[in-house]
Parts: sequence; C-alpha cells; structure tokens
Amino acid sequence: MTALRISLAAALSTALALPSPALAAAPAPAAPAAAAVDWSATFTPTGVSAHLGDAKPNVIVIAGNPGSQPAAAAFRAALTTSRRAGVVIDGQALGAVDSLDDRAIVDRAKVLPVQQIVVVRVFESSPGTAPTFIAMGYGTDGSVAVALSGTAGVPLPEPEPPTEVSVPDATPEPADAAPKEPEEPEEVKQAREQAEKEYADKRLGGTWGALRRGTPGTPIGPTEFYAALGRDDLARQIDQRKKTRLGVGLGLGIAGGGLLAVGVTFLILNGTAAKYGPDFGPDDPLRAGTDRVRYPLSMPVSGALLGVGAAMLIGMGVFLGVYKAHPVGRREAPGLIDSHNRELRKKLGLPPEQASLRLSPSLGVSNGLVLTGRF
Repeated sequence: MTALRISLAAALSTALALPSPALAAAPAPAAPAAAAVDWSATFTPTGVSAHLGDAKPNVIVIAGNPGSQPAAAAFRAALTTSRRAGVVIDGQALGAVDSLDDRAIVDRAKVLPVQQIVVVRVFESSPGTAPTFIAMGYGTDGSVAVALSGTAGVPLPEPEPPTEVSVPDATPEPADAAPKEPEEPEEVKQAREQAEKEYADKRLGGTWGALRRGTPGTPIGPTEFYAALGRDDLARQIDQRKKTRLGVGLGLGIAGGGLLAVGVTFLILNGTAAKYGPDFGPDDPLRAGTDRVRYPLSMPVSGALLGVGAAMLIGMGVFLGVYKAHPVGRREAPGLIDSHNRELRKKLGLPPEQASLRLSPSLGVSNGLVLTGRF
C-alpha cells in the first residue's frame, strides 16, 4: 500500500505541473479599428448654405487643427453643391496654420479675394463616441459672422425662421403698478438728434469708383475723400501723382509720336525716291553723280527712329496703367470708409451702427451694381 500511495502522489504531482490548455492565458483581443467619420451627413448643402444669407460671398474654408481636414473638405463640398456661395476655396495658399489661433488665421487670409473666412476645428471624444466640431465664420475685418457646432453624423440644423408673436392689447395698469421709467429729457433728445444729423452729413460711403459723402450721398472726388478722412498727406500725394502721370505721359507721347512720324516719313521717302544720273561710286568725292535722291535720314536710321517712337508710346501706356493717381489701393478703400464712420460715431457719442445691407451703383473701372453690408 505504501508503494501504491507513493506512485499515485508522483503521478498527481506530474499532472499538476503540466500546463493545462483551459488554464493557459488567452491572447488579448485586438482593438477594433476606428471607423471613418462620414462628415457629408453632417454638412449638408441645405444646412451649410442656410447660414450664408443672400449675398453669395466668396468663402475660404480652413482646417484649423490636425484631423479636421476631412470635415473642412465636406464643408467646402456642401457649399459648392448648394450654389449659394460664390467661389469656395481651401486654405492651401495659407500654408501651415495648425499652430495659429483664429485671429492670426483671419489676418493671413483676409488678403485673399474672399468675404467670409470659415475655420473648422474637430475634437476627438471618448472611445466609442463620435467626434465634435466647431466652425467659426469671420468677416475680413475679424467680426464673427456665424458660429456653428455639432457632432459628426448629426445633420447641421438650419436656422429657425422668426415666428410672429401676438401682442395683447394694452390694459390699464393698476394703481399700485410699478412707476414707468422717466422719459428722455428734451435736452438729451435734441443733442442726440443733432449728433445723428451731423453723422448723416459727414459719413462716407460708396465704392472706389463712386465715392459719396452724407446721406443719401453726394459724389466726391479722391482729394475730398482723403480730406474727409483727415489724411492731408494722401491728398497731397494725389496731386503729385497726377502731375507725374501728366508730365511723363505727355512727354513720352509727344516724343514717341514725333519719332514715329519722322521715321515713317523718311521710310516712305527713301522707299519711293526716284533714280537719276549716273553712279560714280566711291570715286565721286564731290558726289556729282548718284543713282537715287538722297535724304538726310537713310533707311536704317528711319527704321530705328520708327522703332524708338513705337517703344516710347508703348512705354507710355504701360506707365499710365501701372502708376495710378491714387496712393491707396482699391481694396483698402472700404476699410478706410468703415474706420472713418466708426470713429465719427464714437466722437459724436452715438452707438455702433446695426447690421445693414445696401445696393449701390459702381462706376469707373467696372460698371454695375455693388452689394455692401455690415454684419
């Protein structure tokens, strides 16, 4: 019995020492791959374009942080499909913007021919939860035009139309009702009306080709425009640049036209000159004989004068096209107008202007209608 017990104990010890398939550690399951986010379901053409208004602005859509490129691309595609925006571009021309804040991005993008700048940023959530986004729309002056946020996969909501609210008829107030606020004193009211009238007379408006002062607006020239801005230095530059344009343009035109006329005249005379008399060649020191009427200018010299005159006329046209009389560019005029009007209202003690939209004619380099607004 003792030998049998020893054999059974040895067999049991050997069995416990061997690894059991049931007890072996199972390999950890592989983490499921993250599913790609379909941003097209979030940024629909109707939902995105509903926040643009009716002006059809040119829009640049920029991916503001790493991982937001697919969302920005879907936003651009929705705007393009809606056909309610003008030109829709991406932010490749701006270079890397991941380390910039929205203000720096707007400063870098406002030089482009766009009216709205949209910065899209995507934020990852906890595992198993769809990412969220924030899309901020700015004007070129840095003002916020629209602010959107939401979750991937959830369609962007359209803005709700204003609802009419019926106002009940006024009822007599009880005797113990709270006292009404005191009315505006007559002196304060008159001062405010006087400030509004002065602002209406001095405000600037219009476009670079049709500048106006006052309301509804009296046409003014560039010199008066700069004087109203308080920029006498720019007004003096306009006079100097006009004189320079006139002097250089007139000088090149007269000189080029004269040389062109002389060259053409002698080319025609030399080309149609009649032959007469014998030609004694180089043995004729007194030039007693010749085979052709000789003019003061030969054919090569006449051709050279013709070329120089034509080049001077072309140079005159290029100079007049490049050297403008205005020292300030066309795109800077709206900013100067807005800055002047804001400072004028502040000086008169008036609150900032409310959002407005105005359709005005544009004359000058391009004729047509210009839609301008403040938001």
